[in-house]
Amino acid sequence: MDDLGVAGSSKIKRHQRIPIYVVEYHNEVLPFIYRNMGSRHLPIAGLTFIHLDSHPDMLIPKEMPADTVFDKDKLFESVSIENWLMPGVYAGHFKNLIWIKPPWAAQMEDGEQVFRVGKHKPSGTIRLDCKECYFISECLFASVKDLDNVKEANLAVATLGKGVVGEHDVFSNVRKLVAKFETPFILDIDLDFFSTSNPFKYLYSLASLYSKLKLLYDFTPPDLQNEESIVNACNHRAKRLAKLEQLFKYINEHKEMPTEEDSELYRQVANIRKSILEFYHEGDIDWELIHDAGCTCDNTELPDHVSTDEELAIMFESFRNFLDTLATPPTIITVSRSTEDDYTPSENVEDIQAKVLEILAEKFECAEPILSYINDSDEEVIR
Repeated sequence: MDDLGVAGSSKIKRHQRIPIYVVEYHNEVLPFIYRNMGSRHLPIAGLTFIHLDSHPDMLIPKEMPADTVFDKDKLFESVSIENWLMPGVYAGHFKNLIWIKPPWAAQMEDGEQVFRVGKHKPSGTIRLDCKECYFISECLFASVKDLDNVKEANLAVATLGKGVVGEHDVFSNVRKLVAKFETPFILDIDLDFFSTSNPFKYLYSLASLYSKLKLLYDFTPPDLQNEESIVNACNHRAKRLAKLEQLFKYINEHKEMPTEEDSELYRQVANIRKSILEFYHEGDIDWELIHDAGCTCDNTELPDHVSTDEELAIMFESFRNFLDTLATPPTIITVSRSTEDDYTPSENVEDIQAKVLEILAEKFECAEPILSYINDSDEEVIR
């Protein structure tokens, strides 16, 4: 990434008007962020990232070699909607992560912490030492002594839109939180922040699949004060998930259970398979998708809250007031629709997008939004 190295040594430029990039899948904002680093509108290190979303998006591609972050084209191909942020922390681009979440998102509690991310010595992949169950259940935790090229990062989580649950937003606290971190910053908005669904909840619903997957993939958090306990929990979880993936891949390929096995896990999968086949034809079932759905189940569920018109009004007002807490405007604004993958309800996405863009235009001097999801082009003029 030599081009970014050159940019990092030069004075940061200013946009005349704040560009807004609107994408479909959230990881598609990365090329626009990198392009602004390359054009010297963003520094290549130490960025603050304010992320409004029903999901943290802070996982890590489990098998991706850590050095992939230094080849941006390979990186863009390797990340997906749930794991596109943390590689940028390891690369040194993002330093401060502020997740502003709606009240129905429970993957992390409100608070602040410092963690380290680095190259895992045994595997060569990216791992971190954050003791959130969000990371531990995905087998991403590693002791800092097992990490090379370590980067330190700040993580802050705050809830917005509490009026939906009959409480009040404390904007003075949010203002103090945001003020701790230096500018410039990226303002990143997923439209599912305002209304979201869990696309896996109704998968093969006649067989009550989701409730069965919650039992099969359930994760009991270890003692978070005991690092050895955390590492052991990650290792046990990794083996279990690998075995489940193997079983569902076999079923998908052979349309039957393997015959040579006999274990409790095997019997649980066999029972799920039997229950699904009572309602659905074998040729219509995507068994690997079922495993993917199961992997979203740990000690919490994916958020599932389709907002009413009244609740949307509350969320928009909270968003408007949140923007007033920002001491300076963002350098760029990124927006993800997240409707093709069924996280933002398709019946509301256009109205939500229009309202978000309207509020942004009220608060900031913004350029005409670049609707990447329509243009489907990498061509873009840096203003």
